[in-house]
Amino acid sequence: MPEQPQDRIANPTGIIKEYLKDNDEIFRELEEIRARLQGWANPEGDEHFQKKQDHADNAPPHVQRMLYKMMQQIGDEMQAATQALSLSALAPNNRDIRVLDLCMAPGGYSKAILKYNPDATIKGISLPLASGGHKLLLSSDPTHRDQIQCSFLDITMLAPEMGVDTIPTLHPESAHFLPSRPFLTNSFHLALCDGQILRTHPRPAHRAPFEATRLLTSQLVLALQRLAQNGTLILLLHKLHSWNTTSLVHQISRFADVRLFKPVKKHNTRGSFYLIAKNVQPEHEAAKAAVEGWKRDWWQTTFGGIDGTGDVVKWPAEERVRALLDEFGGKLVGLARPIWEIQLEALRNESFTKEKGAR
Repeated sequence: MPEQPQDRIANPTGIIKEYLKDNDEIFRELEEIRARLQGWANPEGDEHFQKKQDHADNAPPHVQRMLYKMMQQIGDEMQAATQALSLSALAPNNRDIRVLDLCMAPGGYSKAILKYNPDATIKGISLPLASGGHKLLLSSDPTHRDQIQCSFLDITMLAPEMGVDTIPTLHPESAHFLPSRPFLTNSFHLALCDGQILRTHPRPAHRAPFEATRLLTSQLVLALQRLAQNGTLILLLHKLHSWNTTSLVHQISRFADVRLFKPVKKHNTRGSFYLIAKNVQPEHEAAKAAVEGWKRDWWQTTFGGIDGTGDVVKWPAEERVRALLDEFGGKLVGLARPIWEIQLEALRNESFTKEKGAR
């Protein structure tokens, strides 16, 4: 969630980073690399990541197909490491496997899911092409065309889903909120939340500081309110050392069995990873409390603040951060070490991370 400096309140992410540096040498070395990259001009590193952004933002058809294929490859690697895409045990009839894919296009992950569950039905939501979204390449695959249904809309604008029935009339986008609750009567064995902010999506300026929170909470609320008992949740996250991510992993671990996954060959230098939550208990009191909290965060970042167009989610008190680390810190390090090892090994092999004069 967006974070804001507040007088006399310690930065929770800073507290977590210090804890992790004190308790894991791999994270400590990752932080040393990050400090080097921030401490001196690094045009090679900047160019490396800028090229990746430009490829994603302005992808011609052949690059879109490469992205589609890459997502399938990540899905294969995820399945090999976690068995998260094997869903037959969750459905009494293999032909009744149901999947929810949020931020679906281009559809590579759904394609991977169908590889392991060929009779599954998949329903999804994706940003329309006209709004800067990706093309849904999966829909042109004749093999599974009848098993796919996708609603094209901005998932962050589903106000009733977030418990808001009355939109403030003075809000600059009051006419653009959507009244629907997609797939409300459905129950899914797997929910995939892979949404990322698209720079190609034109948005009013007031949304920019809060869009990451709005997108994440929108996916989580919609997924948890449709996930079947003992279902699986797959969630793309970033920067495990941040308060927002650490607290979310802890939160979900209270009503599911969690592990973390990072592909070895794709996006391996970045701080992104996937949370795999199995045996999710959506009716657990901790899950219900989490959903209500996510709804509050969405409201705060959508309608909060003096202007009523969004405000930051406030930092927790230092005592709460330290209490979470006392309870969950050891497990957090255990969950995180495999993904940090992958990232560290990838960064060690990049020329732009090496000490100056040592190349």
